[in-house]
Amino acid sequence: MKIVLLRTWLTNIGNGFIDKGAQTILRKAFPDSEIIEVSGYPNFTAGRKDTGIFPTVQNKLSNKLLGNSRPDQSYLDRTINVSEYIDADLAVLPGCILYDHVIEKYSNVLQSLKDRDVPIVLLGVGGGDYQPKTQRYVKSFLREIEPIGMITRDSNAYNAYKSDVDNTYDGIDCAFFINDWYEPPETEHNFTVLTFDKIDEPKKLSYKSDIIRTDHFPFEQPHGTLWKKVKKMRKQSPFYKEDNIFVSDSIKDYLFFYSNANVTHSDRIHACLPTLAYGNKAKFWFDTPRGALFDKVLDEDIHTNQVRLDEDKVDRLKSEQVEAIQNIVSEM
Repeated sequence: MKIVLLRTWLTNIGNGFIDKGAQTILRKAFPDSEIIEVSGYPNFTAGRKDTGIFPTVQNKLSNKLLGNSRPDQSYLDRTINVSEYIDADLAVLPGCILYDHVIEKYSNVLQSLKDRDVPIVLLGVGGGDYQPKTQRYVKSFLREIEPIGMITRDSNAYNAYKSDVDNTYDGIDCAFFINDWYEPPETEHNFTVLTFDKIDEPKKLSYKSDIIRTDHFPFEQPHGTLWKKVKKMRKQSPFYKEDNIFVSDSIKDYLFFYSNANVTHSDRIHACLPTLAYGNKAKFWFDTPRGALFDKVLDEDIHTNQVRLDEDKVDRLKSEQVEAIQNIVSEM
C-alpha cells in the first residue's frame, strides 16, 4: 500500500513532532507500506499571499506587473502540491487541522484526492476552538471531502464531529509517538527548559538547575503582513536578551533538550508534550482549547502542577490508536 502523509508546515517546530509521530503510527500499523511525506507548505505560502496586506490591492498590482491572464484566480488555486501527482492508495492528514486556518489552505489538495478516489483519513486531529461558527465550518468541510475515518486527539473534537465521519475514534495526539520515532543522545548536564513564545516568561519560577530557552517559532512567515512582522520582532526581542537561548531548523535538536530536561515550562503544547513523552516533567502555562489533548493522558492538571505521564496508560492508548487506524483501513 502506498500512503501519502500530508504534512502541514514547519513554521511551528511542534508541527514536526506531529508529523513524525503520525509517520510512526503508520509504520506500526502498516509495516509493509510505502509512506511518502508531502508538505503543505506550498499551500500555506499561497494562502498567506491571498490574505496579506490588502490582498485585493496586492493581487491587482501583481496582476498588472506580471501580466497575469487570470486576475480573478487566487494564489491557492494556482498552487500545486506534490500529492496531486502521486497515485496513492491512502492519504493521511494529522494535527490541529479542524479549523479555517488549515482547512482553507488544504481544501484544494483534499478535493483533488477525493476526485481521484484516494481515501482520506484524519489522524490525531483537533481544532483551534469548538465555537458554533467553527463547528459549522468544519462540518461543511467534512461533508465535502468525506474522509473514510477520523481519529481525534481530544474528546472535545470527538464529541463535536463524531456524527459527521464514519469510523471515528477518540484518540490522542500523534506527537505522543515521538519517542518511538527518535531516541536523542543523553547528556550529563542538568537543566530546565523554558519555551515561551506567546506570553512573557513567568517571573515567579524558581530554578535549581541551568536554564535553556528554546523558541518554537524560528522561521519567518512568508508573505506575512507588516503588522505581524512588527509584532514578531517585538515579541522576540526579550528572548534574545536572555542567556542560553536556542533556535534551530532541526526538530531533533529540540527533542534533545526535551528528552533530557528535568522539567519543561512552556506556553507551547508541543514543548510540554515531547517532554512528557520522554518521561520527564512539564507544566503548561497557557489557556487554550487545544490543551484538552492532555486530559486523557494525565491524572493531574498540567496547568497547576509539574506532571509526568503514566507510561503504562499512554502505551495502552498508543496501541489502541494503531489498532484504530488499522480498523479504519480494513473497512476501506
